[in-house]
Amino acid sequence: MSHELGILSLLPPLAAIALAFWKKQLVPSLILGIFLGQLVIAHGNPLAGFVAAIELALRVTRAPGNLEIIVFSLLIGGLLALIRESRGFEGFIAWAERRRLSGRGPVFGMTFLIGVSIIIENYSNILVNGSTMRPLYDRLGISRERLGYFIHTISINTVALVIFNGWGAFYMSLLQTQGVEQPLKIIGASIPMNFYCLASLALVAVVMATGLTIGPMKAAERRTAAGPAVDRAEARADGPASNTAAAPPRALTLVLPIVVLLGTVVLSLYVTGHGQISRGSGSASILYGVIAAILALAALLLSKRTFSPQAMLDILFRGVAELLPVGLLLVLALSLGDLCKTLGTGAFLAGLAREHLPTAILPAVIFALSCIISFATGTSYGTFAIMVPIGVPMALSAGLPLPLMFAACVSGGVFGDNCSPISDTSIVTGMAARIDVVAHTRTQIPYALIAASIAVGLFLVAGLTA
Repeated sequence: MSHELGILSLLPPLAAIALAFWKKQLVPSLILGIFLGQLVIAHGNPLAGFVAAIELALRVTRAPGNLEIIVFSLLIGGLLALIRESRGFEGFIAWAERRRLSGRGPVFGMTFLIGVSIIIENYSNILVNGSTMRPLYDRLGISRERLGYFIHTISINTVALVIFNGWGAFYMSLLQTQGVEQPLKIIGASIPMNFYCLASLALVAVVMATGLTIGPMKAAERRTAAGPAVDRAEARADGPASNTAAAPPRALTLVLPIVVLLGTVVLSLYVTGHGQISRGSGSASILYGVIAAILALAALLLSKRTFSPQAMLDILFRGVAELLPVGLLLVLALSLGDLCKTLGTGAFLAGLAREHLPTAILPAVIFALSCIISFATGTSYGTFAIMVPIGVPMALSAGLPLPLMFAACVSGGVFGDNCSPISDTSIVTGMAARIDVVAHTRTQIPYALIAASIAVGLFLVAGLTA
């Protein structure tokens, strides 16, 4: 079909990118891309294109691997709601504060340790780290902008490198949609080539060790040194008080479900892979993991008489409802990826690239394009959905290592999520560090650009030596 459609195969992703650039809204952008793609297939018949778009979304949702991932993405919202309402996050914070540290070095070390420990989900990572460390940073006269840079960068880049969480599940679904065999093996092989994430984490370590201060961060540090921290976002960030304030805060209600989830995922990978973890079903394993984590936490809360069974169900359903938009985004993203494969978008671009671009620079080009898209839209998932269906066929057609091209897509997608002012994680970081989002992104961008520059060079080297 790609030979018949030619340049028309570019219409769905380009339309999605253009609308996302313009309106900064991903869901309508993906809907438009899907509809236009089906309109092309239906030879301009709008009714047929509309019906086909709905059927595509339903078919993609029903696919076993995709359905497991979508259900996981909803249930993780219920798990996080149970942890939050049982004051698990507060319990972890209290545990950390009882072991107060003094001096920048130990405080920075604890910040890094917390950031790389909570790998299940980036929101909770940022919120726990920010809430725990903010009083220590204030006491030591360290700017909250620096705290925001640390917790945001460590969180987003750590979670993006982990296979056994929602990000890893999404990676697997995108690769499965492209017909890639053993997607877990490809993802694992791509981790050492995820140059932006690795460079970002290394740069954080350098900044912590040397105090490197550049750009707007200098003004933030000078302002903090001149007086106490100003809670510019304090009122907005605190939000309404929890209706479960009577529940005693326990770190165990955070630690137990995370341990159970990770343990169940590993065990399930071993069982479904018939003794080989790399061949296990990642989508099924994470679903089993989150169900086991919810059951373990529910048993703990019942034994402590923290909630009644009905109260726990109410909290669980509220948490699931909070992540319904994420479920919708997954359905649309997977549908667009499947459609681009049908249209042959990646194969067409691969042909153009072979004619006009040296093969060796393709990883760097894919990374740079992914950076632009993710910064403009503020989303990594949407960037993955657009770029993976392009990068995978290009890798196969050009004879480049598939893990390298996949890593370029992921690295570029994480860049925008790491520093775009419209990124959801930027907004959460502003809440956690009690700083204005614009102030956070202004101080964050110079460091992100340094890591991106390093990544471009490494992708060029990797492409030349592949």
